[in-house]
Order: sequence, then C-alpha cells, then structure tokens
Amino acid sequence: MRFSISLVTFALLPLSEACFATNDNHTTSIEVITIQHQRNDNPIEQSFAKGQTSEVDLAHWLSSLPGANINRNGPITGIAQYRGLFGDRIATTINGQPIIGAGPNAMDTPLSYSTPLLVDSMTVYRGIAPVSAGIDTLGGAINIESRKAQIDDTANLVVESDLLFGYRSNNQATTVSGITNLSKNEFALLAYVNQQQGEHFKSGDKTRIKPTEFDKTQVGADVRLNVDESEFGFGYHYTDTGDSGTPALPMDIEYIRSHRVALDGHQQLMNWQFDWSFGYLDADHEMTNFLLRTNKDPKKHRRNTALADTTDLQFVLSRQLNSGLLSLGYDSVLSTHDSIITNPNNAMFKVLNFNNVKDNKFSLFAEWQQHIADTQVHIGARLKHNKSNAGVVSSSMATMTMPHSSTHHQDDMPNMGELAHNLQHDFNTQNRKVDDTKIDVVLSTQTQFSTPLSLYFGVGLKHRAPSYQERYLWTPMEATGGLADGHTYIGNVNLKSEAALQTNIGLSWHQNNFALTPYVFYQRIDNYIQGTPLTMAQRDAKMMAKMMAKDDNPLQFNNVDAELWGTDITWQYKINQQFALSGIASYVKGTRRDISDNLYRVAPLNSQMTLSYSFAPITANITFIAVAAQSKVSQTNTEKPTSGYGLLNVSTEYSLTNEIVLRGGIDNLLDRNYQNHLGGYNRVNFADTPVMQRLPNEGISAWLEASFHF
Repeated sequence: MRFSISLVTFALLPLSEACFATNDNHTTSIEVITIQHQRNDNPIEQSFAKGQTSEVDLAHWLSSLPGANINRNGPITGIAQYRGLFGDRIATTINGQPIIGAGPNAMDTPLSYSTPLLVDSMTVYRGIAPVSAGIDTLGGAINIESRKAQIDDTANLVVESDLLFGYRSNNQATTVSGITNLSKNEFALLAYVNQQQGEHFKSGDKTRIKPTEFDKTQVGADVRLNVDESEFGFGYHYTDTGDSGTPALPMDIEYIRSHRVALDGHQQLMNWQFDWSFGYLDADHEMTNFLLRTNKDPKKHRRNTALADTTDLQFVLSRQLNSGLLSLGYDSVLSTHDSIITNPNNAMFKVLNFNNVKDNKFSLFAEWQQHIADTQVHIGARLKHNKSNAGVVSSSMATMTMPHSSTHHQDDMPNMGELAHNLQHDFNTQNRKVDDTKIDVVLSTQTQFSTPLSLYFGVGLKHRAPSYQERYLWTPMEATGGLADGHTYIGNVNLKSEAALQTNIGLSWHQNNFALTPYVFYQRIDNYIQGTPLTMAQRDAKMMAKMMAKDDNPLQFNNVDAELWGTDITWQYKINQQFALSGIASYVKGTRRDISDNLYRVAPLNSQMTLSYSFAPITANITFIAVAAQSKVSQTNTEKPTSGYGLLNVSTEYSLTNEIVLRGGIDNLLDRNYQNHLGGYNRVNFADTPVMQRLPNEGISAWLEASFHF
C-alpha cells in the first residue's frame, strides 16, 4: 500500500487480529499493538490510537496505548514507559536496529532517532515480549518500522512525494517535512528531510516554562535493490539537534549530531528464509548548564561532551516444518561510551566521567510456534552473554590539593581534592571487567474458545544486565539515564543482572459492534536495580555529593527486590456507520519487596475515552483523558505525590482530495493547569517554577497540519 504520510489517523488493531508477523504466511500468539498510517480505510471500523505527524517527539504516540506512558524530561526527551518500567529495561529498535544514545542522561532517547514523518508503523508488544524482539526485553519492546524505498518493477521512472506543514500555537512550533520516492526497474531510492523548531511553551496558568525551546533537523535516504528473489537495502540517517531545553535535568542540549547507517537483506537459502542486518550509530553530544538557563556563577559553569558508537549485527533463519515454524537467530551489540565534563571559564577543570566504557552483548535465540487444536503455542529461549569494562578515570580536582596523611583523624574534614583523589583511586584500582551469561525463556498461548472469545496466557523469565551508568558512575553525579529525581548517584561495578519472573493473562472478546480486551499482569523482579542511600563506609562519596551538588541524600545503584502488578484494558463500541466509542485504561503498582516502599516514577491510574465520527471526507474525534492522583511514591527517591486531572482534546480531518489533507485540533481545550506525575521536577534556577517543584504541562494549544501527496 502507498501511504500519504500525513494522513495522521492511527489504528489500534483489535488484538485478535494484531499478530507479530514472522513472515508473510505465519503468525505468532504473541500479542502486539501497532500504530500504523491509514490512507483509505474507514477509521470508524477500528479503535483509535492518536498521534500527529508534526509531533517533534515520537514518544508522544505511546500515550494512547494501554499500559504505555512517557517520562518526559523535555520537549524532545521522552523516555518510554511500559507497565511501570522504563528506560533501558525497554528494548527499542528502528527497523530491528537497537538504538543506544550518546547522552549519559538519556537526552537523546532511542525514540528521538526517528521522526514521525518517516514512520510506517510503531509496534508495542502487549504483555511479555518475545525473545526475538531484542536482547534485553524485561520491560517490553518497541519497534519502529520506517518507510523504505518502494520498488515498482516498471521500466519507467516513477516519482512520488509527500509534503507536510505543521504549526502549534502554544509554543509557535513549526514543522516542514518532505519525502520523495524514486523507482525504476528493480531499484528504488527514498530521500527525506524534516525540520522542526519551537519556543518555550506556556502552562494552563500562562506560566512560561523555560527552557523548553527546541531545534531539530533530520535528513536521510534509503536504497532498495531486488536481485532475483533477494532484496538488499542501505539506509543513512542524520540527526542534528540544536539548542533544546530539558528543564527536568541539570543541563540542556547544546547539540546532538548522529550518523546512523544500516545494511539489510533477505533471501531464500534452500528451504530457509534468511534475514540479516548490520548497523552502525555514531553520536556526538554536548550539554551545558549555562547557555539556555541562567547560571550566575562562572565557577559552576559545566559543559559535558559525550561520545558513543554502536555496532549491531543480526541474523535470523526461519523455516516452516511439519512440527511448526522454527526461527533461529544471532544478535550482537557492541557499544563504546565516553564523557568529559569541563568548565569553559577554567581550562584547568576537567572530569573524565566515563572513559572508553565498553558495553557488549552477544546472544543466540530460538523460537518455535505451532497451532495445536484451538490453541496457538509460542515458545522462545535466548542465551545471552554480557561483557563490560571501563578505562581509568580522572578529575582535575584530585590534583588541586595533596591528600591528607593516612594517619589523619576520622573526624578531620577532608578537602575536595582529597575526596576526588580517594574516589578516583578506589575506582581505578578495582577490577572493572564484568561478564555474565543468562537465559531468557518465554511461553505464550492463545486459545480460541468460541468465535468471539479467546484467552491469552504468557509466562516468562527475563534478565537485564546493568547499564554502563549503573556500573561505572564513579563520582556523585546525575548522569543516571534520565531518572531526574534530583539526587546524585554513584555506580556499583558488582551489580547483578535483574531477573524477572513474568505472568500475563488476557481475554479478547469481539462480537458484533463491541470489542473488549482486558489484561492482568504480575512480575517479580529479583536484583532490581534501584538507588539506595550511601552507607557510613561511603563517607567520601557522601561528602563529595554535599560539597559539589548540595545533595544531603546521595544514592548508589544497588540490587534490591521488587514486584509490579496491574491491569490494562481496551474497548470499542461501534454505534453506527458514522459514530464509535473507544477507550483504554491502565493501572500499575510497583513496590519494593525488601522494604516498605514504592518504585519511583510509576504512572498513576489513567484512562481515555474517544467519541469518533467519520463520514467522508470528514473525520472528527473528541477525547477525554482522566488521570488519578498518585500517592504511591518512592520515599527512597524523595518522590512527591501529584493530584489527578482531566483533559479534553478535539481533532478533525478533512480530505480536500485524495492528495490534499487538512488536519487540526485543540489540545487541552479547557486550558487546564496540571502537573503530569511523569513530567519531572524543575531544575532551572531563576525560573517561574520553583526549583524541585513539579513542572507544569502545556496549556491550551491549537494545531494544524496540511499534507500534499503527488
């Protein structure tokens, strides 16, 4: 199907039909939800997941999926959350390529490496993700399928293009995007450009939230070639992010420049289907605490320069046997990270925060699926080996003052130079090389009891290796992968991998004009990685945190025990040929098992209900969003509770022709002033919102998109 990319109605596929496609002829019992572009389908026939092609952050689309949410640290820094877990626990891939950003504080989140213009579909695995979805899928998996060059197999040159123009009133944000596809014979080329800018947004009480400006440009190309029955592809994608605010973090984006390339192909090898891909990502990232926010003390000006490169390789062999569909695969992800902190006003100041950190993963997996009577059975296992290491670190502060004599009294107040020297010495003299081997296992079934009713059941054992920040953060800092709790952390080289025992049960009822799919889930996580208070033996780190960051409660990443449970529901009722009601609801509770405390930054109970109207050439939606108060907060992270709120959004779409579409709407129509529990705390001095108070969300905002296909 040829898509006009800015016809931005997305379909939440009914779960009885939404299956993960292993190839064109076989499906699996693993349930997935896919947001995909629809051009000529009648949207009244489907439930709705909503997004905008002019949206600067692809993470925004997750807010309309059951169980999914967003930890937002800035307008282009949305961290995916699924059923209470977020960040590195969720495997995020683009065309199967794992995305690992350069920033130690997740300013360049995996979803920021794509643009809505280019997205063909976004797939979220509902429940327990299959082992084939990624190496570490303890928290779930998201895969973005991008538009690729399309081959028409004609002797004449075929050219098709899409243009999109978008505007948002609250922050005067603009979007200009274009895609062109050229095809001739068995060759095709797709090229695109996407440029987006915006100013600071205003909350419902007209407070200007600074800095929330952004500037982002993405360009790229995809080439496809068919040779006999094989297809080969090459893609190049460049992202250039300029000055962009992240008010929930201690620094803002100065720039992020990344080059991403990918080679892929598939062909038949005897009776096997062979799919392979090779990818490389090189990212250069700088952030500061003085360019976009006021910092009146030049001695405390900081610039963090972070570099990262990632190489990934994947092979998958699939074959239909008499006993079922068998898939065998290999994955590897090799990444390197460096981070240096400087002060542009002091050439002598330098902290080597992460030095030549190696984080490598190697994995083999096997999946088998078969239809037995009325039950589809899916079994998968993944063997994975993790290896990590880090180079020696240094700090200019460690040489500012010679350490005290080893005979000094315990109550003597050490100076900052001594503290830095001790922390540096302790890190550099320990064994930093770590490797371990784990096995993930998943079993899922889907049984059709009757025409309208089916039952899904899944159980799995999943592991996640610690991130490089959790292992190798050697001096108290907030380079924590976007936690944004305001605390400084140190790492722990001796962390164990998280181990989660997961269960998931769901019903799917589809009859006549009504559909309902409730799910319940539970997972027990041993060795859950969580910040815990430093001990008395960690006196140097505690004093350094107090001196440098005025943090009286620094934390260290440690293994604890946790559990999460909850439910999410989707439903739809087709009133008649023009009107339909649909909705979702999600609830999750996460707690510690070793002490009486809640997990940090877990989304509260939330629901959405949409009334939809469709009568060509017009479609319209009215959506009511209700979010409950969240009082189940983490005492360890000194997390603050939030109040509940309700929002009303309206949107409409008008097709002037098959090639020209206008779409617009108003978000937060009642101009509600509210704070999203996942929105983070203000870290900007001299702002209208007090420091460490929850950041308000955007007030009323009208938006408009115009798209042209030719």
